[in-house]
Amino acid sequence: MKRSIAVLIACACTIATALPAQATGSKPGERFANTEPLEPMTRSRSDAAEAAAQVPGAAAVLLEALRYRGKSARQLGLPTQLWCADFMNMVLRKAGGKGSQSRAARSFLQFGKRLDGPRVGAIVVLYRKGPNNGHVGVVRGTDGQGNPIVVSGNHGNAVRQSTYPKGKVLAYVMPPQYVLDDMAKAAREAALAREDAPLR
Repeated sequence: MKRSIAVLIACACTIATALPAQATGSKPGERFANTEPLEPMTRSRSDAAEAAAQVPGAAAVLLEALRYRGKSARQLGLPTQLWCADFMNMVLRKAGGKGSQSRAARSFLQFGKRLDGPRVGAIVVLYRKGPNNGHVGVVRGTDGQGNPIVVSGNHGNAVRQSTYPKGKVLAYVMPPQYVLDDMAKAAREAALAREDAPLR
């Protein structure tokens, strides 16, 4: 009798140590219930970048560019050939600033302050084969490998968002301070106009 009780106790101890540990007060099957993150994790670096604080003025450039996604050069009243720089200049103008005043994408290499990496709302100049060729757009974020997600004109003959290889980046540029100041002033004036508008 004593021997069978000892065997039962030994079996019970073996089973108890073999079972997965449960958090105190948790239900069966919720072993790791208390290890979930307190906040939902972002799905990509672009999500995190968009959630981060914006550089003053940069958000206006990105938001303006996003308004025209899917539009063609003809719909925007721009030249129908090689029009990425035309689109970038139009976006800056509509946001209340001035662009490079050139139809060349690489003209933005000398436009404003160079950055050491991608930043939401920055202008990115990309390499295209040829001595003076290039592509220009606005950074929306990056993917998990650090490749910029760019909103640009003349991508498949329309304004589109696409991920470009980081190896093709010639420069990331923030518009000059006077352009950022002009855009901030335009945004303030638009906000005041909305406040003064009569209610309908």
